[in-house]
Amino acid sequence: MIDIPDVTKLAFTGREVQSLTSLSARRLQYWDKTDFIRPSVAARQGRGWPRLYAFRDLVQLRVAAQLRDQLSLQALRRLKAALDVDAPFAEVRFLVTSSHEVVYVGPTGQPKAAKAPGQIAMTIDVPLREIRGDLERRIGSMRRRHGIGDVAADRGVLGGQERVAGTRISAAALKRLVGAGWNDARILAEYPDLRPGDLRAARARLAG
Repeated sequence: MIDIPDVTKLAFTGREVQSLTSLSARRLQYWDKTDFIRPSVAARQGRGWPRLYAFRDLVQLRVAAQLRDQLSLQALRRLKAALDVDAPFAEVRFLVTSSHEVVYVGPTGQPKAAKAPGQIAMTIDVPLREIRGDLERRIGSMRRRHGIGDVAADRGVLGGQERVAGTRISAAALKRLVGAGWNDARILAEYPDLRPGDLRAARARLAG
C-alpha cells in the first residue's frame, strides 16, 4: 500500500481530476453543469472559485469514463444512482435490458436478477476494487511529484484560509499546535490524514 493519507479526506482540483480520470475539462464541466457528477467538496461559483472533488467523485467519474462509449448518458445516470462506490465489494454487476433499463444485480457471484434471457442486452461488471486501487496509486504518485507539504489558499475552501495543499487542514490550526509545543507524533495523531513528510514540509513553510 502506498503511504498516503486517507484518500476519503482529500480534495482534488479539476486539473488533478483530469489527470486521475483521463477526462477532459470540457467533459467535467458538462457533467457538472448537467448535474450528472458534480464536485461534492466545493462547487464552482464563478471565476477564481475552483471545483474540488472528493475521492468518491473520482470513483464515479472513472466508472462513467469507462462506460461512456457503451451507455447513453441517461443509462449512466441510472447506473450512478444505483452504484454504491463505498461498498466493500471487489465487483458489482449491472444488466442493461433491450429497453435500455439499467438493473442493479449486486456483487458478482450472487444470483442474477430475474430477467428473461431475451430481455438482456448487456451485462456490465464494474471492478470497484481495481478502480479504487488504481486511483490510490495514482494519487500517491501525484503527491510524491508535487504538492507535499505545500501551503495553499483557494477561494471556496475553508473560507479561503491557508491550508496544507490537498487537504482541508488549515495552516492556522497547525500553527496553533506548533506554538503550543505539540510534537509531530501528537499532531499526526490529531490529523491522521497527514503524512510525516507533509508535516515536516508544512512546518518549514510556516516557520519561514
